Amino acid sequence: MSVKGLHHVSAITKEVLDNHDFYTKILGLRLVKKTVNQDEPSMYHLFYADYKGTPGTDITFFEIGRSSKYQPGTNSISRTVFRVPSLESLEYFKERFQKKGVYTEGIIERFGYTYMNFSDYENHRLALIVDPDYDESEPFAGTDIPQEFSITGIKAVEVTVQYLKPMILFLEMLGGKVAGEWDDETVEAEVKFGEDSVFIIENRTSQIEKEGFGSVHHFALRVSDEAALEKVLETVNAEKWRNSGIVDRFYFKAIYIKAVGDITVEISTEDPGFTVDERLEALGESLSLPPDLEKDRDFIELYMIPIN
Repeated sequence: MSVKGLHHVSAITKEVLDNHDFYTKILGLRLVKKTVNQDEPSMYHLFYADYKGTPGTDITFFEIGRSSKYQPGTNSISRTVFRVPSLESLEYFKERFQKKGVYTEGIIERFGYTYMNFSDYENHRLALIVDPDYDESEPFAGTDIPQEFSITGIKAVEVTVQYLKPMILFLEMLGGKVAGEWDDETVEAEVKFGEDSVFIIENRTSQIEKEGFGSVHHFALRVSDEAALEKVLETVNAEKWRNSGIVDRFYFKAIYIKAVGDITVEISTEDPGFTVDERLEALGESLSLPPDLEKDRDFIELYMIPIN
């Protein structure tokens, strides 16, 4: 299986301007694509990433202005974990968050990593993790954050499920490798895809998470190209997992799979990427639309709050 790592995480926001300010001005990410939800073009779909929009560095948000706050529970994508290059960077962000009124917890050791949980203004569950060896991205230099402390990408997602074993077996089907030993008594596990991870936490409560603003809609793993995506589709179909088939999202092609606990897991291609319709230097500056929506631009723009 040719799954290489994470591609992106997609979450839900109600307040798009506050969301933009937090991820660009507090976290120091770059808005690399300002587009719309292709299945519901009346709402924004914003992509924040490193300078180049490198696959594996972006967190995306659907703007759903009338959404209710999520109700936490099991069978959910319960945390998005960003990379930073050093303990000094982690300490820098802890101080930065405290000064800016961002909720943060203490620095801890978890899954063998140095780790710090925090949340944004809508209570999206986030974390920073020290990963000094990662060098596949180019942090955005357009903020007040020193380059040596900048977020470099997404290291992991945490997934909370009622039963750990079925999720491990599902991720192994996609090519994931469990770190360390596990058995039927294990309640936490790390499944690795290249240098990235899915942290699985078992929580057998009957309270299933209810989606809303502050929650994650899906996470995506990445493959190089459509040929690799077709191989994944063959495997998924052979194992009878419900899926969308290959969907063309213009910036990448994707398969959406209904996985264990009704969690949506996407598999996306690395190409063609965000520069297919914008210059690298101008990413995210204008509203980008895939060709099949371009004819509706004037109508779509009526719904869009200006984001600068």
